[in-house]
Amino acid sequence: MKKICFIAPYKGLADVASAVVDELGLNIDVYCCPIQESVTFAKEAQKNGAQILISRGGAATVLKHQLDLPVVEVKVTGYDVLRALNPYRGTKETIGIVGFENVVRGCRTICEMWGIATKEYIVVGDANMVDWRVARDEVQALIDEHQLKVVIGDNVSLRLQVKAETIQLISSGREAVVQALEEAQSLLVVQEEEKKATEQLRMIIDFVHDGVITTDERGVVTVISPVAENIFGVKKSDVVGKPVEACIPNTRIHKVIESKEAEIGQLQKGPNGYILTNRVPIIVEDHVKGVVATFQEVSKIQDDERTIRQNLYAKGLFAKYRFSDIISCNPRMKRLVEVAKDYSRTDASVFIQGENGVGKELFAQSIHANSARAKGPFVAINCSAIPAQLLESELFGYVEGAFTGAKKGGKPGLFELAHNGTIFLDEIGDMNKDVQASLLRVLEERMVMRLGADSMLPIDVRVIAATNVDLKKHIAEGLFRMDLFYRINVLNLTIPPLRERKDDIALLAEGFIKEMSRKYKRKLEALPKEVLALLEGHSWPGNIRELKNVVERIVISAHDGLVHPEEVRAMVKDLQPYTPAEPAGFPLTGTMHDLKRQIVQRVLAEEGFNKSRAAKRLGVDRGTIDRFA
Repeated sequence: MKKICFIAPYKGLADVASAVVDELGLNIDVYCCPIQESVTFAKEAQKNGAQILISRGGAATVLKHQLDLPVVEVKVTGYDVLRALNPYRGTKETIGIVGFENVVRGCRTICEMWGIATKEYIVVGDANMVDWRVARDEVQALIDEHQLKVVIGDNVSLRLQVKAETIQLISSGREAVVQALEEAQSLLVVQEEEKKATEQLRMIIDFVHDGVITTDERGVVTVISPVAENIFGVKKSDVVGKPVEACIPNTRIHKVIESKEAEIGQLQKGPNGYILTNRVPIIVEDHVKGVVATFQEVSKIQDDERTIRQNLYAKGLFAKYRFSDIISCNPRMKRLVEVAKDYSRTDASVFIQGENGVGKELFAQSIHANSARAKGPFVAINCSAIPAQLLESELFGYVEGAFTGAKKGGKPGLFELAHNGTIFLDEIGDMNKDVQASLLRVLEERMVMRLGADSMLPIDVRVIAATNVDLKKHIAEGLFRMDLFYRINVLNLTIPPLRERKDDIALLAEGFIKEMSRKYKRKLEALPKEVLALLEGHSWPGNIRELKNVVERIVISAHDGLVHPEEVRAMVKDLQPYTPAEPAGFPLTGTMHDLKRQIVQRVLAEEGFNKSRAAKRLGVDRGTIDRFA
């Protein structure tokens, strides 16, 4: 398919054009036809894929008016005029010049320079509109009146068929043809780039999820995307070229044109419900040249949000518990739930204290689920379950190559995953002090930097922290940073152990029985009073988690809905913690944390304060030694 077509109005030009095309190895068609047939040839070339036409003089003028294709004109150059006039340089005879204005003007300039007297006839207007018989008579009269022997002009003078001693044609030479061909090729490149850009824009508009409408400065629709057609129930053919207010209701585009102010995130009523709309003026040199408006159906946004939440559920980054899942009849616990609900309505950090198994994460998840961040992720991490050297990379992520074994492509940290949601830092009291320093920086700056990276990422995360140890004591012993404690302890909850709310034991046991009976397909409906008395007499060091485990054992061992108190009594007896004989010179006093600290310090002293040997002897890492030393 040849994209450039050369239409020559006379044979001489066609011969020159063909020779140049062959010489330059161009893929261009060359036709020779009179002016009156040029449009027919051009239309046929257009059907065959021509995108640009080249012609000369009157033929070029006709093609420009009759077709919607770009037309490059072979201009009459100074070389062409000089070649035609050179034989008459120095003549005393008056010569005639006939043609369109540009040709006549060029000849006149040269003749004035050479002192050649001239008589001129300018053909005015479109070649198809010229009355050639009248023009021929007028030119012949001019020749006869001034006894002109020589008439010089372009191919118009040939078409007039006037009589004179010499009819000298101003023919286009190689220079003019080469110039026209180069201009046509450059125009073709620009045209292809514009076509590519236009197609890219069309693809963007057609396939973007938002509906798009653009208007000019008068509010007349210039573009409407398929999505916008569907949203408003209109057709492109019925909208483009018409005032937007006449075909799309409630757009307020005319207001944006008047105010020159963008309107972002506005709700408007659509045919099928509410639509979220952005309207932005196109301003050039302080003048509004149009408006771009985008539209999203609120129902579609909700569907997308539901999909995102489903993906978060698939990754486990969600809160599955609510305040309704906290079962208690204890007044202290009921008050605690009400306080936690109040906390959930704020965005401040929450610090939860309580023994293992009291339900600290249950409260954390409930606070998140009842907050404005409920639709965002809930990310939980047990700080004591991960070695200190790995905890920092888990929290803050890392880039590829940050350390040996780093995952290709890097890995986002939990703070990144919790963006626009909540992160729950369980057992924060066991966190290494180096990690504490990094955590404090993140909480203060609200920015996170992956390990090995050189740039910060902004985050919007609410922090809920929890511990089963006395952080104030840790601070006094130099194990926990005071500044971090005050950063996380903005709001606080202290969950009482189960032994301090034994009135909840029967209620909790009843709920666990129902849950386990469904799980194991048992028919146990309630516990005998004697069994409940046994449960209420236990101290429950493992709290609710321990109670749930005991009830699960009871349900599994029950047959035909019968529970034997003797078996339960044995279970409760098994739950009593083992108390080893106290070694000489080493009193077992204080909390578990105190005991661990005493053991680490004693082993350190015995190993000459060599941390590596102490860690090896105790079967722990050096981070544990640092934490308890």
